Amino acid sequence: MKYLVVVLVILGGSSGLDQEFIDNFLEKMQKIGEVCAEETHATSDDIAELIEKKGPTSHEAKCMVFCFQRKFGMMKEDGTIDKVGSVLALDPVRDADPELFKKLLTIFVSCGEKATFFDDPCETGTQLMLCGRKEGEAAGIDDSLLG
Repeated sequence: MKYLVVVLVILGGSSGLDQEFIDNFLEKMQKIGEVCAEETHATSDDIAELIEKKGPTSHEAKCMVFCFQRKFGMMKEDGTIDKVGSVLALDPVRDADPELFKKLLTIFVSCGEKATFFDDPCETGTQLMLCGRKEGEAAGIDDSLLG
């Protein structure tokens, strides 16, 4: 999702992540966001909606979510969850903030178990992202870390 982030994840707040980790993550997100925006034909309005956590509502914005999930190895091309890839995607957090890692892993597992899979992987990816946002808020994870 230019995702959520072509800056959406303005990490920090109550997490124990250091500034170097945050800077590296945001740089990676920026690069992936540019690729995903081009692939999905997302508009600046689509991206703004994601950054402001108001959606996504358009198909292009939903596909930005799915694109980010694929690029991070969390979902496969066919729209199914890549369990191994999801854990590997969290690996950098494990060392940077072990407590946050545990919370995120719990959320990944919970949302994966609740997931409904749609014919359109963009819908599935969006559903998973919204679940993660909701469960993250319930777990007390800083809102800026959630999609």
